[in-house]
Amino acid sequence: MGKKIFYDDALKLGGLAHNNDIHAPQNKYGYKINVNHPQIKPLYEKFKHHINAKILSDTERLRFEALIFKMIEKNNRKEVENEN
Repeated sequence: MGKKIFYDDALKLGGLAHNNDIHAPQNKYGYKINVNHPQIKPLYEKFKHHINAKILSDTERLRFEALIFKMIEKNNRKEVENEN
């Protein structure tokens, strides 16, 4: 039997490293948001439930991402106002 390695090391060797960034890595579909991010996943699930879909179409996914970007922009504006 071979040597044991840590799970995270095995993911890296397999090219499946964790992505904790809110932005998705560049992909062929053009998606910008990482829906598996811990802060995004609940919003993604809620959006799917709201539109009664198990899997989003490209248009629905892009609409979800637009909503997320609006939320980020709104949050950034509030932070700037609070600094002043």
